[in-house]
Amino acid sequence: MIQWIVLYRKEMTEMARNYKILWIPIVFILLGVMQPVSSYYMPEILDNFGGLPEGTILDMPTPTGEEVLMQVISNYGMLGVLILVLSAMGVVSAERQSGVAGMVMIKPVPYSSYILSKWAGLLTITLISLFIGYVASWYYTSLLIETVAFERIFQSVVIYSIWLVFVVTLTLFFSTIMKGNGSVAFVTIFVVFAISTVTSILGKYMTWSPAKMTEHTGQVLLSGELDSSFLLAFITTIAIIIVVLISSIQIFKQKELLE
Repeated sequence: MIQWIVLYRKEMTEMARNYKILWIPIVFILLGVMQPVSSYYMPEILDNFGGLPEGTILDMPTPTGEEVLMQVISNYGMLGVLILVLSAMGVVSAERQSGVAGMVMIKPVPYSSYILSKWAGLLTITLISLFIGYVASWYYTSLLIETVAFERIFQSVVIYSIWLVFVVTLTLFFSTIMKGNGSVAFVTIFVVFAISTVTSILGKYMTWSPAKMTEHTGQVLLSGELDSSFLLAFITTIAIIIVVLISSIQIFKQKELLE
């Protein structure tokens, strides 16, 4: 346990030195705040820059607070996921290439502690960024449009965080089995968006899919209730995360022993 704590501190120190602990939350805050602000001022923006004929009257209905926050989640699902994958793609592969991983493993460090410390570091920055960004979007939505019940905000951010944990775990896995950072990012993004696309097309047959977490997030925001299929998707996602983590540890162990 002590070794894990030391390695976890190393990860957080490294993130502080690379300013990841600063710029990733800032990006999530900007993505979160941008949506309620743009939704509120969209009529004025179109009126001033839309090049519409003189006398044209814009009658755009103001979206509800829930709809704005659903769009925030959509932004996180695209740009947010991209930022997380790009920031985490070299978490293992970069250290293996530079020899840092070999230096660490020379000491009596369990392979599980090495991988799990990196996973915990990624989860820390991911969940902090999501929470701060989402709270900022909720604040501006309440300020400019309407207040959304905090209970729905809390439930939706918890549910959506499960999806981001899944994405981060996949990134760690591919960073463990591949050497090139670019390859890690490409494969991870491809797999994530493939899962999302297939789930949206075959949603009726994929109620167990981890990508369903985004749908359940929107459902909680709009109605405050969860579909009966949530439990299946939740259990499946947690099971996949555990399997992927164990696989990452075993693959990393084999690669280090071979080298």
